[in-house]
Amino acid sequence: MRVEKAGLVSQGGGQVKGSADPLGPSFEERLKGALQEVNAKQEGADRIVEEVVEGKTGIHEGMLALQEADIAMKALLQVRNKVISAYNDVMKMQV
Repeated sequence: MRVEKAGLVSQGGGQVKGSADPLGPSFEERLKGALQEVNAKQEGADRIVEEVVEGKTGIHEGMLALQEADIAMKALLQVRNKVISAYNDVMKMQV
């Protein structure tokens, strides 16, 4: 059982862990984490492609890694597009 509320996480055993910030990670931290995750998937896919070429890994593992990296990149681009759209909407507001 996992319950999250205001940065507190309870994991079955009754222990409560909290982050230093009671509101949880900031948008900047989440964005940096997402960028690092996408970058890791891209690097992993590159490494697996090299292994496929060398014959160490099957082609299906290579294709799966490439698809995972592609989906992660597309999701990140959609987030970027939404952020830019929101920024443009805010800039168009009259004060």
